[in-house]
Amino acid sequence: MIGLIVKDLMTIQRQLRSQAYVVLFLLVMAIFMQQSSMLLAVIVFIVTIQAITALTYDEQSSWDKYANTLPISKGDIVLSKYILSVLLMIIGLIIALPIIFLINYFTDQGITTDFFLTFNMIVTLALCLLAVLLPIYIKFGSIKGKMVLIALCFIPGFLLGMFKEYLPNIPFTFLNLKQFMFVTPFAGLLILWLSSLISTAIYKRKEF
Repeated sequence: MIGLIVKDLMTIQRQLRSQAYVVLFLLVMAIFMQQSSMLLAVIVFIVTIQAITALTYDEQSSWDKYANTLPISKGDIVLSKYILSVLLMIIGLIIALPIIFLINYFTDQGITTDFFLTFNMIVTLALCLLAVLLPIYIKFGSIKGKMVLIALCFIPGFLLGMFKEYLPNIPFTFLNLKQFMFVTPFAGLLILWLSSLISTAIYKRKEF
C-alpha cells in the first residue's frame, strides 16, 4: 500500500511543481484582494484533484495491466488512490493554513466563526467531489470520464433552471443548515468511504 502511494506521489510531483506557480500567483491576488478563503479553496482543490491526475497517468502507461500481475489486491490498488487524495488534502491544508493566518494577521482580519464554516464547507466539497470523480474515472477512464462528468454537470444545471421556482430559497436553506457545518467534513469522509466501496466493486469487474 505504501509503495503504491509513493509511486503516485512520484508520478504527480512534476505536475505539482508546475501548479505551484498558479498557487503563487493566487497567493499574491489573495493578499491584494484580502480573500484568504479563495486561496484556501484553490490550494485544497488543486492538490486534492491530483489523485485524478495519478489515475490518468496510470491509464496512459497501462499501469493497471502490470499492477494486476503483482501480489497486490485490486482493493488495495483502489484504496491507495483514496488514501492518496486524503493525504494530498492534508498536505494542502498544512501549506494553506499558515499562509492564510499570516494574510489575516497582516490585513487585520480576525479568524472568525464564518472562516471555520467556510473551511468546513471547502473540505466537505472537496471530499464529495472526489467521491464522485474517482468512481467515474475508474469506470470510464480519463477521456470518457470527462464526457460523463460534463453530462453530470449539465443535467443538474438544466433541471435547476427548469424547476428553480419550485426549489427552496438557497441562502435561507444555507442559514438553516449553518449549525451543522461543523460536522459536515465527517459526512464528507463517510461519503468518500462509500465511494471507495463502489470504486472497488467497479475495479474488480474491469478487464485489463
